[in-house]
Amino acid sequence: MSDKQNLFSIITIVNKEDVYQKFKDNLAEQKKVNYELIKINNGNNQFSSAREAYNKAIKKANGNYLVFLHPDMRFLDKNALHDIFDQILKIKDFGVVGVAGCPFELYHHKSVILTTMVQGIPSYHFGKPITKATKIQTLDESFFVMKKSFCEAHPFSNIKGWHMYAVEQCLVALLNGKNNYVIPARVWHYSPGNSENWQYVQTGREIVHRYGKNFSSINTTMTTWNTRSKLNLIFIPPLKLMKHKIWRKFNLSRKS
Repeated sequence: MSDKQNLFSIITIVNKEDVYQKFKDNLAEQKKVNYELIKINNGNNQFSSAREAYNKAIKKANGNYLVFLHPDMRFLDKNALHDIFDQILKIKDFGVVGVAGCPFELYHHKSVILTTMVQGIPSYHFGKPITKATKIQTLDESFFVMKKSFCEAHPFSNIKGWHMYAVEQCLVALLNGKNNYVIPARVWHYSPGNSENWQYVQTGREIVHRYGKNFSSINTTMTTWNTRSKLNLIFIPPLKLMKHKIWRKFNLSRKS
């Protein structure tokens, strides 16, 4: 780790030790990567939100680049992480970079997911694949990167819970004149992506309340948040949440 300028601090919140140990084993196989690993223990629910936990980790980090990712993320080959870091270093200036995200443009009034990540057990592809770094509006929380200088200037907010913290950082970056990017990555997120709950709806409404006046819509990997209609904000998100959970349950049962 002699090249301090390009040191990456990998930060992950741990609720289950066995999942974390498998993550460490997979991480140890990665070649030509300059990193430190920061474990945030939340086995006893010490933190009320991911934002609170990550803000604490930022103060401990030595790297110039901070990598926030879930411990159920796996790298599909021994050079996967090196290639991710290499792409990030080639982007001259950015707010947030990640492996799954949504552009500003909508398709039939819906968010489009750009990613090469596979997900679930058994693994399956989802979204639209990309071949190069691509500008987007927001990113998924499973794996995203920010410069430490940006994190120190714009720490995670005081919103409680475990949802949309990467989305919020992306909006903050945009409001500060920076671009966000999604990049190709050979990674596997074990989670089927069905963690959305009523807290997600409440968080989304708070995000719209704080940032909605600056965007005609806030596009996320779960849904599109219409910022111009209060009536829409009351009724549509809960209905979309229910539809989303039913769709995932049906499709996952077909894949199993």
